Amino acid sequence: VLKAGEKRIELLAKIDTGASDCLFERSYGEALGLRVEDGVRKTYATANSRFEAYGHEISIQVLETETTATVYFFADPDIARNVLGRRGWLDRLRFGLVDYEQAVYLSDYNE
Repeated sequence: VLKAGEKRIELLAKIDTGASDCLFERSYGEALGLRVEDGVRKTYATANSRFEAYGHEISIQVLETETTATVYFFADPDIARNVLGRRGWLDRLRFGLVDYEQAVYLSDYNE
């Protein structure tokens, strides 16, 4: 769940331990009432592409854990990807994955 003010959006996102930031589709930022381009502009470069995104401070809730962080919304409306990255999400949690049990463990880092 993403929250900005009184608005909240439920969505599916992938956990990406290789992603430096949390990145979401532009349409979700707009649905939260954000003017995407008014955010902090950042250019990302991957092995096969470059793209722009804009950062906004919002709340992210996964299961019962909620954090407030700067997350980024893609400038390009055609990019359809949502990832929970290191800054703003993984750096605030204890995250455990046991593949053979198909189990994920998640708790606040300070608990």
